[in-house]
Amino acid sequence: MTQLFVESKSKVPQFFGFSQIFSEKDDHNLLINSIQEDFDKWQQDNWLKYWTKEGEHIVLETWNEKYKDYIKEGEENTDKIELQLEEENKDRDVLVSSNSQIAQEEYSQSWNELWEQHREKIYFEQYLLYTTILYNYFMELKNSLEQIIPIEEAIEEEEEEDDNSTYSTNEYNNLPEELEQLKLLGLPTAFGGRAQNSSKKSKKLHKTLHFSDFFSESDLENTSSESEMEELSTSKLPPLQEEEVDNETSTLHSTENNAIRKAAQKTQKKKKNRKLKNVPAFLIEEKGMLKYWRKRFSLFSRFDEGIRLDRESWFSVTPEKVAKHLAERLKTSVLVDGFCGSGGNAIQFALTCERVIAIDIDPLKLEMAKHNAKIYNVSHKIEFICGDFLQLAATGKLKSDIVFLSPPWGGPKYKNKKDYDIEKYLLPVKASELVEAARHISTNVALFLPRNSNMKQIIKLAGIGKRCEIEHSYLDSRLVAITALYGEDILTKVSSEP
Repeated sequence: MTQLFVESKSKVPQFFGFSQIFSEKDDHNLLINSIQEDFDKWQQDNWLKYWTKEGEHIVLETWNEKYKDYIKEGEENTDKIELQLEEENKDRDVLVSSNSQIAQEEYSQSWNELWEQHREKIYFEQYLLYTTILYNYFMELKNSLEQIIPIEEAIEEEEEEDDNSTYSTNEYNNLPEELEQLKLLGLPTAFGGRAQNSSKKSKKLHKTLHFSDFFSESDLENTSSESEMEELSTSKLPPLQEEEVDNETSTLHSTENNAIRKAAQKTQKKKKNRKLKNVPAFLIEEKGMLKYWRKRFSLFSRFDEGIRLDRESWFSVTPEKVAKHLAERLKTSVLVDGFCGSGGNAIQFALTCERVIAIDIDPLKLEMAKHNAKIYNVSHKIEFICGDFLQLAATGKLKSDIVFLSPPWGGPKYKNKKDYDIEKYLLPVKASELVEAARHISTNVALFLPRNSNMKQIIKLAGIGKRCEIEHSYLDSRLVAITALYGEDILTKVSSEP
């Protein structure tokens, strides 16, 4: 499968969600073929829906960001001009009024031209970004629906060795040729290859092209983290050069160089300490964890206000933009979050729902969730329960409009599995048992799953003759997760939305 990688112009990744309603009795090949037969129309229809809904907001947001200083300065200048006009001689009122009107018209005309240019530029950029990601979604959908049940077991060692990248080495080598073809077609070429021909025998760090500061593949593997650790460590000075001098001069030089060396090491240590300020010790000490620190504001936009996370939460919390979208999508009166963790999803649900019941079996995580909810001023809307979701659901006493489940995926190595079996790898029990337990609370269930989950297994959970909605969530061009929605109330809601 060929995928194209682009990143938005914004400082943080942009969210894109694509969804489709499925039934087990549907002919999924027919769906894929119908899209392929008229791909241009399908792409254009989806683009127009997206731009109609989001376009003006994006244009205005980027405009305010780009010209914020000028707009502020213009407002201040307008106030100054008004004060000056009040103080000037009344005999000149007509002339001043005439001149100011001409100036105002010219000023308005220049801003109108800038606005049109800006709007056209953003439209073009968003079109390229959206259509590229939509193509990735189609390829992901096509590949996912070709998966089979049952899944053949793979050897874990081979998975870890081969799945460090999405591309094979040959695909990576062919990337320049593909980019040339894209240039000829007028398509965007700001793509970055994610492939690294990794080998356990070689410890050489491979350079990769970054397509996103938040979700580059090197962030997910050990390349960037190792190189960053190398950068943060104290650097070694070059060995002393031998000089043809007498012993006395040589000794003086040696003493002087040692002093310089110690001073340099001290400076490097200070720089290192400054760079690592406020970073939890385990993120520094454990290989491959420091990369998560750079993503902290994408996980919680108010991170610097005192957000608390333990080791597991750093790689399991839902990125805030994805959590916000889910909260809007699942807006209701009462919602149960069955595995709330450090509170990333529960906080966003509390901003759209009237009441949230947040459950977690780990009391330490629940304390973090309570603390983090206070930072977002939503703790009064969340009822925190320390307990086992499966046991609480089995009592039949817990009721809500929607149940949201984001169970543990088995740690960061879930991505190494080519085809994630939700009946085998999901914790604490297989997906079918989780959904069955959730249906004791509500018929409407949302299940948050890894991006490489088996699609046919997800569809099967809907039941014979029933439907489900499967949404793919992207941050820029990277697929981060899949959300499965079960229950006719949820599906009816989406079909009634514009």
